[in-house]
Amino acid sequence: MIRWSLPMGWGYTAGRSLPRETTQTVLAGQLRDALVRLNQDVIGGFDVDTVVEEIVATVNAVEGGLVRANEQVLRLLRGRKEFRDADGVWHALKVIDLEYPAANTLVVSDEVTISVPGKTSRRFDLVYWVNGLPLVVVEVKSPTAKSGWAEAAREINDVYVTEYPWFFTPNVFAVASDGLKLRFGAAGAPTNLWQPFRSTGDDENLSGQADVQRSAELLLNPATVLDMLANFALFDTSGGGVDKKYLPRYPQMEAAHLIHQRVLADGSKGLIWHHQGSGKTLLMVFAASLLLADTRTDSPTIILLSDRTQLVRQTSRVFTSAMGDAYFHQPATSAELRSLLADDVRGVISTTVHKFADAGKNLSTRDNIVVLVDEAHRTQSARSKSLAGQMRAAVPRARFFGMTGTPVRNLATDTFALFGEESDPGRVLHRYSVSRSLLDEATVPVMLDPHPVAFEIDDQALQAEFDRFADDFDLDDPDREVLSRKFGRLTSVFANPDRIHAVCQHIVDHYLAGAYRNGLKAQVVAYNRELAVAYTDKITELLAGFEAVQVLAEVGKHDRITAAVNISVSDSKDEDHAVRAFRLSEAEEEEQKRRFLSPDDPLCFLVVTAKLMTGFDAPNEGVLYLDKPLKAHTLFQTITRPNRTWISPTGFVKTSGVVVDYIGLAEEVQRAVVDPTAAGPGKGGGFVTDVSELVAEFRSAFARIEDLLADVDGLDLTVHGYESMRAINVFLDVHPGAAEAFSKDYRLLARLYPLINTDKRIAKYRDGFGLFGSVYTTLFKKSSDEERKERLNELGPMVLEIINAHVHSFSVVASQEEALILDAQGIAILKELLALVRPKPGKDDGEDKTPPSAAEILDHVKAALDKGVEPGSAKYTALAERIKQLRDRLIQNAQDALAFLSEALRVARAIVDAQKHPAEAVVVLDDDHVGVLSRIIHDHAPSGLTVTERNLAEEIDQVVTHTLAQSWDNADARNRGARRATAAVFRRYMLKPVGEPYDSTVAYIEAHYLVD
Repeated sequence: MIRWSLPMGWGYTAGRSLPRETTQTVLAGQLRDALVRLNQDVIGGFDVDTVVEEIVATVNAVEGGLVRANEQVLRLLRGRKEFRDADGVWHALKVIDLEYPAANTLVVSDEVTISVPGKTSRRFDLVYWVNGLPLVVVEVKSPTAKSGWAEAAREINDVYVTEYPWFFTPNVFAVASDGLKLRFGAAGAPTNLWQPFRSTGDDENLSGQADVQRSAELLLNPATVLDMLANFALFDTSGGGVDKKYLPRYPQMEAAHLIHQRVLADGSKGLIWHHQGSGKTLLMVFAASLLLADTRTDSPTIILLSDRTQLVRQTSRVFTSAMGDAYFHQPATSAELRSLLADDVRGVISTTVHKFADAGKNLSTRDNIVVLVDEAHRTQSARSKSLAGQMRAAVPRARFFGMTGTPVRNLATDTFALFGEESDPGRVLHRYSVSRSLLDEATVPVMLDPHPVAFEIDDQALQAEFDRFADDFDLDDPDREVLSRKFGRLTSVFANPDRIHAVCQHIVDHYLAGAYRNGLKAQVVAYNRELAVAYTDKITELLAGFEAVQVLAEVGKHDRITAAVNISVSDSKDEDHAVRAFRLSEAEEEEQKRRFLSPDDPLCFLVVTAKLMTGFDAPNEGVLYLDKPLKAHTLFQTITRPNRTWISPTGFVKTSGVVVDYIGLAEEVQRAVVDPTAAGPGKGGGFVTDVSELVAEFRSAFARIEDLLADVDGLDLTVHGYESMRAINVFLDVHPGAAEAFSKDYRLLARLYPLINTDKRIAKYRDGFGLFGSVYTTLFKKSSDEERKERLNELGPMVLEIINAHVHSFSVVASQEEALILDAQGIAILKELLALVRPKPGKDDGEDKTPPSAAEILDHVKAALDKGVEPGSAKYTALAERIKQLRDRLIQNAQDALAFLSEALRVARAIVDAQKHPAEAVVVLDDDHVGVLSRIIHDHAPSGLTVTERNLAEEIDQVVTHTLAQSWDNADARNRGARRATAAVFRRYMLKPVGEPYDSTVAYIEAHYLVD
């Protein structure tokens, strides 16, 4: 990263060579020089050292929390803090030249130590300094390290920020990378808010280190760092909640600049098309901030237009923190809005389109009014009598920029024509596609799970019954027609009590089997308000049933979970009396949303029919149950409800959302997500996938593996044990290319399984899938940590299978490989090993630097055994000859293979016992950490021994290595740890930790340790 940074203008200085004490946050000398250089017109009237001291004191103060301190220091760095000169005159001094990055002193340093008395000293991997101020901190991990970028981010948050918060008061952003991924975020922000930094103009397929390098070159460019500092680091510290710092996603930054440039170029409009859920509201805030800060816009009025009051409140807090109340306006009434425009008020007006009703014409004819419209497809049309038309008449010379995730092009509305500039490609100023959003993990894919509700109807019998009814009551033809129209509608079918029960039962069963266990919540979309109430009552009833209570007891999180209804209820006296009880005040609705968004709150279902289907941002919503016919952009916005990213408090990562479809809207969904500007047909860029398609793909891959293993004698895929696993391994060993084909299809199964694991259509495949996972585990070669990481990712579905099988008494964690610890014990082991495998050189001999081969190690072991032993002695026969006997032995079946392994373990134990010194613990290893048992298997196993036993032997030797590398309080603790690790290995290979070869394994492992 240092090498990538130098061509961008950063100069390198090693951390140890920086002109600072390790207790200092600021490079005072560089800061002093910059103040003199950048303020030549006024600096003569200042005692520069006093100014430096004042700045350093501001940097080191963290009262009120890091976010507030960070806000105050960045305000200073933006040149908005005034200093008093010797004559008592106040001047805003320039600390950093934000316009010309090269005018600043730019330094990148590695291994920067920070320490104070009484605290543990810490060392930052990389720090980027501008004029002596640490603006960026980077924590990096090796691509082959066990921990990835997320661990690097956690170190920044949980260690550096917690212990040394004052080092981060000037911080613009922090960066975490493992060489394969790079993420940036506000220091201290949860890792799920850390984002990649790319360019929408780059190839989407860029990955690995090439992607990291490109990200570093974009993000760590001095111009980007200073742009972020000057224009894009915003805060919400105005009260009413937790202090927050907002940093932009790269598409928000790109689009905000394009809006700014379009306004400066006297452009009148632009369409911003960003995938639903990727942060369009915050984009409006960033764009407004840019426009307000630029003097060339001549004090503009920025109208932030939303169709929801919640977004108005959300944006108000950011601007109040940034500018104070004087420049932010939130009119409560239409009359107040008209007054603001008529009075030529500048700054930000945050309002809804509804307040422009009857606004009249030409309220303001200025051309530096910029209207930023959220959800531009929804309330915007060209019709003069519409709300949008009245707004345009009120501000006829304003510039309009529309933000949308679902632009509409039909007879009534054309978002492209209304907001799109003809000169823009496809009439879109900036586009952030579905595929990029998924690639950036800004959103997750949505799986469409169709469960249409079938029913039978006897038309003739129904008509005959109706005719008899009409005859009985002497109805004439017009009355019969009225009743037919009223009760022959779809509502009658939806309101059928049997249908309500069937749908709600499926909703509860589906939710408790999957989403609930991962802490996710659910939304239900009902056909109308009356059905929303009926569904809420039925779901509540079913949640109190015996089956649901059992699931809650198993999970152990709630004694009871509930559902609530959220529907539109007017205060009109004509309102239906039956729904009046469900009218929520604004405060009550906000409390309901808060409860739904809280992971621990028992409110798990929100049942709606129109409200909250669009615009409601609930990252913890994992599944949406759709039982209402919808079309076009309304359907698209509804099915995007579960596409937000989320990490639960327990660490569960949401990788997809689910829409359970009771109507059969698959074709309509595909039409809704197709790009209307695309030349050919499309399917939403991978955003929506029909679960039926995934099930079919899973079945096909499973069938290919079945066909591959068709010749394995007596294989029963429903029997998941060592015999089945080994039979498959034997087959794969003797058929070239079979293992590669098997691995390829298993990896596909592993990717599909988490998305469809609750689908009943794959229930019969679960045993076979588990067996294939065990086989894949034994095939795996531990050739690198990267492959190990990949393997753990692929085995993730098996962990999910355990969770979904309700095994709650176990804690499932990934095994971790211990590093070799070179403490006193480790050094003693290495010395003993060296003495064993390589004789000391004579006086005239140079020491051989070549590492010993596997064969040389075994030869040395044999030679050591043969010293002073007659060829015919019992000791020789018991050890050296038994090695030869092992080589000659043939393997017939799995039991013989285990017998061979048991014999190899006994030989290995004898070798260790023969060589163990009375004073030190010794394990015979080569430079690749191959143990005695692994070496015997490697050099002497006959061809019939499969990878299963080879890997088992290797893992047994790893238990030895790990146990020796640890510090134990006593021998009992050490032996218990070794036995637990051994038992875990055996269970992983479907072997019981009793009898042989377990007993021989424990004896072999214990032979490596001294008796205390």
